[in-house]
Amino acid sequence: MNDGISDLLDRLHSCEVAIEVHRGYLKAMEYGLRMAVATHPAREQLSDAWLQLLPNIAAKHRDDGGELFAAAFEQALTVLTEQIGAN
Repeated sequence: MNDGISDLLDRLHSCEVAIEVHRGYLKAMEYGLRMAVATHPAREQLSDAWLQLLPNIAAKHRDDGGELFAAAFEQALTVLTEQIGAN
């Protein structure tokens, strides 16, 4: 194998490791957030505040990445909105 391919494989492996680390971090944050929402003492106020902030959050990050980022970001905001709004 030549050095170029070996370097690409090393970079690919590094990216895969970084993605797995971030997946683990996000999964832990997801469960922590679920618990915080589920036990929030003022769920209606939380929901109202979230709904007020949501348009600004979406607008601020609209151009942060490509199509995949935008789709994942929108999906995550939708799930969060459903979880925060569920009583």
